[in-house]
Amino acid sequence: MPGNVFITGAYKRQLEIINELEYVVNYSNELVKPKFLSANPPELLEEKHGSLLYKLMNGLRLRLHTGINDFNKNLFRTAASDEFIQAFDEKFPEADFSRINGNDDKPLFESIGLNFIPCCLRESPSIIEKAIQQELPALIETGDIKSIIHSHSDWSDGSNTLEVMAQAAIEKGFEYLVISDHSKSAFYASGLSEERIKEQHRYIDELNNKLAPFKIFKSIESDILNDGSLDYSNAILSTFDLVIASVHSNLKMQEEKAMMRLINAIENPYTTILGHMTGRLLLSRKGYPVDHKKIIDACAANNVVIELNAHPSRLDIDWRYIDYALEKNVLISIDPDAHSIEGFDDIHYGVLAAQKAMVTKANNLSSFSLQEFESFLAKKKSSRKV
Repeated sequence: MPGNVFITGAYKRQLEIINELEYVVNYSNELVKPKFLSANPPELLEEKHGSLLYKLMNGLRLRLHTGINDFNKNLFRTAASDEFIQAFDEKFPEADFSRINGNDDKPLFESIGLNFIPCCLRESPSIIEKAIQQELPALIETGDIKSIIHSHSDWSDGSNTLEVMAQAAIEKGFEYLVISDHSKSAFYASGLSEERIKEQHRYIDELNNKLAPFKIFKSIESDILNDGSLDYSNAILSTFDLVIASVHSNLKMQEEKAMMRLINAIENPYTTILGHMTGRLLLSRKGYPVDHKKIIDACAANNVVIELNAHPSRLDIDWRYIDYALEKNVLISIDPDAHSIEGFDDIHYGVLAAQKAMVTKANNLSSFSLQEFESFLAKKKSSRKV
């Protein structure tokens, strides 16, 4: 049924958790239901005028918004939050939904004189006012990412050699790679001892001579210990181009304990990026409680970048708090936390989350060119107070 079926709902809004797939269907319930008859039909959980809810054999819930007369209106109204729709209806009661052309609702916005609001931004009513004031920026795109920051090789728990990772990054058009294998406290992930760090750094120098102008930066994902310190001395930390500080152990913390650890790590002069801020794993681990604003304030005060971990199970920092980071001029870094070259592609998920927070390429560290990135590191190093 081409042209008569369009995806909508949480998927179209780029939400991090999708509890059910939703489609708008230009047919009535009576015409749709026979299409699902088979030897093993899905379970019809709910039928209402204008909607059907099925449970498929694999457990997936499928919601269909049906009806010929309401087709265009359904296309618009199901691709936004209830709060957004209520505010939109109040502001533009004259909106003519017949102007929507299939999956393209830009003509609707043009007809009411409003700057186009992408579906990913149709969450808060405040976005309507920003559109009226023409304050919507050009959102970051996957093609804006210039580098792989936060990656693991077979020196720790990654699947690929460092050279294979670098070659894959070159083939994908990236300008540089930040290798950030696990630190020594992560013994379960073959974390690097001080001696192995020296060996890896020598090897990176060899690869950089071989692969120039592509560059591999020396980094580490240093564990944040129970007292908030990092698990190497300053003498070792100073040998890295940059340091990603992350919590990996003792995750069951009250907010006071979590905040102490994170703030102490942020205040370490060698911390460049705060990795996966809450340690959450979507659908399986909630993450430790934090005061996002206080952490962002601390990052602003210490010139620390906040990672948006792009692994689809993390997407941490939550996009809902990024607007405050941008307000405080804190850089975001969309990083794949790649443990294989296939993991490079997880950047896509980080970009989808970043778009919801109106991140631009200028706000994102991994969009910096090689020259811009080197300048950023030089500035960070010159401002360091040890």
